[in-house]
Amino acid sequence: RIDDGLDARRCAFQCVHMLVRMLSGAANTDLLAESIVRGIADDHDIRLLVLQVIHETVSTQAHMYAERLDEIAASVRKVQATKLSPKAVSQEIEKHHAILKSSVSVLVALEPVAKAATSPSAEFDKLLAEVMDSSNGELSVYYKELHSQG
Repeated sequence: RIDDGLDARRCAFQCVHMLVRMLSGAANTDLLAESIVRGIADDHDIRLLVLQVIHETVSTQAHMYAERLDEIAASVRKVQATKLSPKAVSQEIEKHHAILKSSVSVLVALEPVAKAATSPSAEFDKLLAEVMDSSNGELSVYYKELHSQG
């Protein structure tokens, strides 16, 4: 299956990333938050751009993320629910693992926001607890690895 819109979305998210870097604090936070929520569940390359935006803005836009934790958790849950085909080749398996790790890195980046939020997000907290659960295999390993990196 070919995604004809991938290049256009990648370009759009690269623009968002540059605008956030150049105009920190001046962005429309509602539009930025909507873009980030959509981008988390998008293609791997776009997810990496979104992750960069999250890391660069989490300290200055914590309130924006705090208001959207349920939506972010739902997007991350969709990503983590994707399953590999039984006939997946090595490259597909590696990409799948990278996608799962990037989804966990979103949770790790936003964990301090969730802890400091005035109104907790039950959905985010539940997803984070599931990922941290040692019986959850690779997601738990990714969480521990990413959390220890700080």
